Amino acid sequence: MKFFTYNRLYPFMLILLFTSLFNIAGCSLGPATTASDDMKLRVAIDSLSAPFLPDLVALDKGYFQAQGLTVYPTPFQLEPTSPQMAEAIHSGAVEVAVGGLLTEAFLVSQIDADVKVIGQLQVAFPNDITVSNHFLQQTGLSESSPLEAKVKALVGKKIGVISTTGQTGGFVSYLFRLFGLNASKDATLVAVGNNVSAAVAALKTGRVDALSFYKPVGESVETQGLGRIFISPLRGDVPQMQGQLNSVFYAKASLIRSKPNTIKALVRALAMALAFIQKYPDQAIKILQKYTHIDDKTAAAAAQDLRTSYATTPIVNEQGYNVTAAFDIEAGLLSAVPPFKAIVDTDTASQAMQGFVPVV
Repeated sequence: MKFFTYNRLYPFMLILLFTSLFNIAGCSLGPATTASDDMKLRVAIDSLSAPFLPDLVALDKGYFQAQGLTVYPTPFQLEPTSPQMAEAIHSGAVEVAVGGLLTEAFLVSQIDADVKVIGQLQVAFPNDITVSNHFLQQTGLSESSPLEAKVKALVGKKIGVISTTGQTGGFVSYLFRLFGLNASKDATLVAVGNNVSAAVAALKTGRVDALSFYKPVGESVETQGLGRIFISPLRGDVPQMQGQLNSVFYAKASLIRSKPNTIKALVRALAMALAFIQKYPDQAIKILQKYTHIDDKTAAAAAQDLRTSYATTPIVNEQGYNVTAAFDIEAGLLSAVPPFKAIVDTDTASQAMQGFVPVV
């Protein structure tokens, strides 16, 4: 198995190479205009899913407008792969990735050193390993069994993921490596699509024995009586992953310098969304339900676990950053990560939050 450190960035690197040659040849359309601090931002997110619920809440509840900020386009533009988001940020087609993964920001920074993480959204790993009833009967294990026994029971099984080279596949690799196993040799990772219904269907039909997927896929499996959540970092099953920083928002440092008030307004709007999630988790999950089309029973089952996964402040936590860095290296997603201060701009978020109390 090749991880996306090596293969997913190749298309983006080629784009940069051809862009550079094009400019050198004198064929560019001219210099980009200097951005003004106009309280407007072109934004995008990776997907309409749980890690980016704060963005959906801020949009739905009008918190961007409350801070005098216009974000566009809405509905949010989706950049579903790391190379796509990287190219969009680098080229200026997107000014801020208001919903991206920290791992993705690491990858973008390898290509564009001007990229800075501005703030945090989700401070826990939202993926679960969910298994079928047949798997449980066959192994005699349950969700309360020791982690090592559960991981070793996955050997030889077909495990559904979004991508064999992304975070869902990386989670399987991480778990296997903890116990001296190799996911590329000791299991079969099967790409089953990137939405709840496709993942559940793959388990239901027996195409896979287990799923490595973001919430609320596991809850959907359970509410339909098809299986159980088997391994859940959010529930403390993997102590090494506690406090892992998952989703963030990031942009180029040059944009942050040219639009300081605009970016600070973004920080405050997302702080309001985070406060809303903590205060009204049931209403927040309804907003997620609106975008993901999960049923009421699944939404209710996921609500409490998800509530504890979101940050209480947008200011990036260095400890969570370090947990993610260790995960990415152990999972084989990256060979190295930048130091915290090299990629995280804590000053902007701190200044934005000084004296500000989110009222929701």
